[in-house]
Amino acid sequence: MKYRERWFTPPKSDEIPIDLSDPGICTISGLFRQDITVNGTLRGTVTYIPENFRQNNRAIVAAIPSGSEPDLFLESSGLGELADKYGLLITMPEQEEYRWERAKDAALLNAVYKKLQAKDYYVVMQDAIYLMGFGDGADIAQEAARTMTSEWSGLATFGNFQDDLFMDTSSCTVDDADSQIGEMYISAKRAQLPVWMLIESETAAEKRLIDYWNRENQTQAEPVFGADGTLIFLPSNLKKTWKTNDDNISQTRVTKGFGMEDLSSELLEKVWLYVGAARRHRGYGDKILRYFRAPLENGATYHRVTVDGFGREWYEYVPARVAAEGKPVPLVCAFHGRGSNGETFFDVTDMSLVAEERGFIALFPTADIYQIREKGFRGVRLWNGNWNGKKLDSLPFIREMIRDVRSRLPVDPERIYACGQSSGGFMAATCALGAGDLFAAVAPWSGYTCPRLEGDFRYLKDRWFEGGPVPIQLMVGKKDREFGLNSVYPLGGESRLEIFIRFILEEYRLDPVPKQYSCPPVDYTVWENRDHVPMLTVGLVNDMPHANYPEESWISYDQFLCKFRMSEHGVRYYMGRPI
Repeated sequence: MKYRERWFTPPKSDEIPIDLSDPGICTISGLFRQDITVNGTLRGTVTYIPENFRQNNRAIVAAIPSGSEPDLFLESSGLGELADKYGLLITMPEQEEYRWERAKDAALLNAVYKKLQAKDYYVVMQDAIYLMGFGDGADIAQEAARTMTSEWSGLATFGNFQDDLFMDTSSCTVDDADSQIGEMYISAKRAQLPVWMLIESETAAEKRLIDYWNRENQTQAEPVFGADGTLIFLPSNLKKTWKTNDDNISQTRVTKGFGMEDLSSELLEKVWLYVGAARRHRGYGDKILRYFRAPLENGATYHRVTVDGFGREWYEYVPARVAAEGKPVPLVCAFHGRGSNGETFFDVTDMSLVAEERGFIALFPTADIYQIREKGFRGVRLWNGNWNGKKLDSLPFIREMIRDVRSRLPVDPERIYACGQSSGGFMAATCALGAGDLFAAVAPWSGYTCPRLEGDFRYLKDRWFEGGPVPIQLMVGKKDREFGLNSVYPLGGESRLEIFIRFILEEYRLDPVPKQYSCPPVDYTVWENRDHVPMLTVGLVNDMPHANYPEESWISYDQFLCKFRMSEHGVRYYMGRPI
């Protein structure tokens, strides 16, 4: 009864303790029930948080067999052991009257997906939520994945299916498709999805599902076989676009001869290592899919420092040739969005790959904390956040981090840059406003700060541009419902973006008439100073919500950041000539 003894009632969200020495620690663990409303009906889900779960880790939504008790199933199936080993959050939606009803319970699973991102008691990794179904829960999981494919990052089902499952595949979206709530974006489109089906035998229903996922994953016609006889349908080699943003990685795996008595922690781990290897990313068009790149497994190192009583962290990527040659190279700070951390942003941006190709050092720091809403959880990561009603300033940490790195590594002090997404975009813009003595240029993505906007960082007011105007390249999606626009010239409105642009134009004394060009999917508007230096560039990305995509890392560095430097005397240069 290992898990039965771990039920608890969580404290109120704003009373959950935060370990300031390491705010990434989740200070609650065990099993508890959360209420959730689905189509006007109150339902519930049982959540298990292992003791080693850290904020912003991955999560699994599990449809367990009808009549099963969540705590007992965690133990008997091996699912709890899997969660304990990998620090995974598991949530198990509750059935009504101890049985599943496919017609409505697939909607429950998709609603639980959204609930996981509410940040009530914990934070799970955005777009890294996986789906599993056991016994008759396999039908529910398959239906949920079919109707919201682009949101899930992987699917595993254990058991055969009802004969009528997937008889009609004409409707494959949910009601709130293309919706954005804060950072959460639901596109609910058909997409590739890593799938593993463990079945007893192949009947007409199983064959129909295999064919369905093979079409969605665009797999090769003939499978290869795993060591245990698993059929593995590999994705085809056809690709019309670069793999920088989206890659065809989804296999359809089928294991026959499976019975529920075969469930074990060893089997679940084997399935998880495949299903959990990928994660979704935001981008223009559909949500994209790539393998998850953990920093420490991809050449980065982890660092910690205490600043103003807070334990702070960052991941550091130094290309081997940079370390070997010892010559001064540029430094790029990449700031993550709200609720995320440096580990996730390492993966999302692929900035470490740009660093490897271009020969610079990349840093991926983790933000402060703040209280997400009144009486809400206080440990959500946010740049320039708050603690106990006091505004926090992130710049002392950033300065200390860079000082530490410069004491150990060959950093060119004339070529220090910042970029970031959402809250990280605010932070990159903050570096321009409040640390112009340090940063040569910045590139915010879908986020910016303007002291004229209520709620933005007014504490910078007495420090604006102490190091002079800092060149800015801003990228934002046209579908971004918080920050985006379809066009930015002429400036005729009072949107946040237009207020920010007018502020920079006035402060930098730029030519009010910009130059414009298009390089799909981005439409660029460029404002120059009197010497024809592009001091403000705004790129509007077609068909993109509140997000950034990997290619933006290359665009920002190659097309903008690397063209600027700042001498020790504070003189900025654009392509070798002083500004």
